[in-house]
Amino acid sequence: MIETLRKFGLLGPAGRLLAALVVVVVGLLAVVWVGNPFLNRADPDRPAAWTMEPPPPPRTTSVVPPPPGFPTMEFPPPMPSAEPGRPQLVPTRFGLSYAVPSGKDWKASNQLVFGWSDRGGQIATFGAGSQFRRGYCGDDDGADRAMVGMSGRNGVDLDTAAREAVTNAELVFADDETGRKPRVEITGPFDSTVSGQPARRYTATVSEIPETDSCSPDQAVYEIIATTGYASAEVALLLVTRDVGTDDALPAAEAETILQSLQKTDK
Repeated sequence: MIETLRKFGLLGPAGRLLAALVVVVVGLLAVVWVGNPFLNRADPDRPAAWTMEPPPPPRTTSVVPPPPGFPTMEFPPPMPSAEPGRPQLVPTRFGLSYAVPSGKDWKASNQLVFGWSDRGGQIATFGAGSQFRRGYCGDDDGADRAMVGMSGRNGVDLDTAAREAVTNAELVFADDETGRKPRVEITGPFDSTVSGQPARRYTATVSEIPETDSCSPDQAVYEIIATTGYASAEVALLLVTRDVGTDDALPAAEAETILQSLQKTDK
């Protein structure tokens, strides 16, 4: 089933979410990226932020296959049923799962594939996509306030995958028609672990987003965690991107809970 999209939500304000939303396809191209938000701005030990400047990140990334013998999954495992009041676990092709609230504001899926492209080509693609407040904007029933998804890469270390992924925020929220770009402040890296394996986070805080339609946010956070993949790709990337500054935005604490939920999928 293919659903044509506009800009953000499922078609980002400036990144033009890949022209179509593909459901029931998980032949995800293993190319993409990473980032991180909700940090204590008063923390003196936090790594210094930096503002994006030209040149832009590479527009194409060679698709490197997994090493010989590395496990692969054509489709993710079935989504388990969530108990009432409990988070919905979303298993992915990478041997990792994340969880989102099971309330009415969330549409959890491990079959939704989404991404962004512009005149320069593909920007980023993610699978196992879940949406927060889909249809909130009357002018675009595909628009949402937040999205979660996963992708993977091979042949690179965690930091490279994370840094290259987070820099895509500028392209995702840019106005491809006019060439206007948002202001992007990137913080990180931040090290943690996921199921005992090392993980690296970066955060892009996006402001002054060009208005491309009535659903365009003014501000957003684009965050990714890179960690060890157990199938389909050596490095797995979790993205949480969300609008900020609106009454119906995804709370920062809830977004952090989703990021912290990343874990190895139980068999």
